[in-house]
Amino acid sequence: MIFRESLLPKSARDLADVIAVTMLHAPRRQFPHYMDFDGAFYGAAAGVERLRKRFGDAMADQLLDMLAHAKAHYEAGDNRLGGALMEDTKTLVRGRQPWAYPKELYRWSLGLSLPELTESDLLNKDEF
Repeated sequence: MIFRESLLPKSARDLADVIAVTMLHAPRRQFPHYMDFDGAFYGAAAGVERLRKRFGDAMADQLLDMLAHAKAHYEAGDNRLGGALMEDTKTLVRGRQPWAYPKELYRWSLGLSLPELTESDLLNKDEF
């Protein structure tokens, strides 16, 4: 496993960035020199653990579960579903409702305080 410890996410924005880099490189397994496939998922999981107090235990456990499912789909060759689950993870980190992850697997109550994901959310990457 390769992952530079200095790149461990310290904020939700950093975590979203690690997830985005993982999404870009996981389908072809061609990562930058400072990380590999396992290291990218390690970095995302370590970031969730570091931000557990911010997210709360239920949501942090949910994010870790989503990352594990996404990694399993990438390893099985299902890049489309793996990418959708990673996008959901990033969406949830950004404070929006996920769309691809099955609602029956949610570990936290999906409150009405989380806004629905819109087309403009997908286009606006600067909102945090």
